[in-house]
Amino acid sequence: MAEIVPALGTEIKKVKKKESPFIITLKRLLKNKLAVIGLIIIVVQIGMAICAPLITSYDPAKQNLVASELPVFSEEHWLGTDNYGRDVWSRIVYGARISLVVGLVAVSLGLIGGVTLGLLGGYYKKLDGIIMRIVDLLFSFPGILLAMLIIAILGTSLVNVAIAISIWSIPSCARIVRGSVLSIKEKEYIMAMKSLGASDLRIMVKHILPNCFAPIIVFATMRMATAILSTAALSYLGLGAQPPTPEWGAMISQGQAFMWSSPHLTIVPGIAIMLTVFAFNVVGDGLRDAIDPNMDIQ
Repeated sequence: MAEIVPALGTEIKKVKKKESPFIITLKRLLKNKLAVIGLIIIVVQIGMAICAPLITSYDPAKQNLVASELPVFSEEHWLGTDNYGRDVWSRIVYGARISLVVGLVAVSLGLIGGVTLGLLGGYYKKLDGIIMRIVDLLFSFPGILLAMLIIAILGTSLVNVAIAISIWSIPSCARIVRGSVLSIKEKEYIMAMKSLGASDLRIMVKHILPNCFAPIIVFATMRMATAILSTAALSYLGLGAQPPTPEWGAMISQGQAFMWSSPHLTIVPGIAIMLTVFAFNVVGDGLRDAIDPNMDIQ
């Protein structure tokens, strides 16, 4: 049998390996300058929270009345001290731990409740009416007032703040997931799984839920901003962290009495809250745009 020899000069095109959806989304996200800035801020905040004992040598709760109300860029305290002589930088660094942990716990609990209700409501028509009426009832309360009501019942603590914010997050998450489930469950492959005898639980967990991840991830990222801001607001009102806990909202509340003599006591934690909330919001916006299938990589 004669060998087939390719003609000279023929270019052999290399088949480009298909990129995964994760890589495509990452490329789109990295094209968004604001989202990149937000990612950098979040990474720095997480690094501060994890390495807090390494980047500050002061106990955030230890008082030193001799060195109280030192201004910023002092010799030993570059962000100054508060009215009790506590190092402001240490309290900001350790406050990052509290804000991120409370926000993460609150959003995680809210996702568990919201995803469960959204899956059940979207998949079962009989449960949909009941679940959506519960969701509508929760929506009838302004978010921060609902959180304050729950804390008034449970008591003031950061644990109860996380629970309150998670309950506040459930209805929004449930509606987002329900909307996705209603469209996905009518797809042909879902009908095929039903005809093959797959259980409802298997269909929901293995075939519907993974296709809802995109809106869930965007919601969770943007909800982190709301959770951190709400934690600070509730602590500012005295319903969250209690003295001497180094929480950003509580620091603003304690420092406002010294606004004219030591403005850094309110400005510094305020900037920390602003940057963190800004970072999660712009990353959430960037993820929403990056996951949009109508956007092409140029």
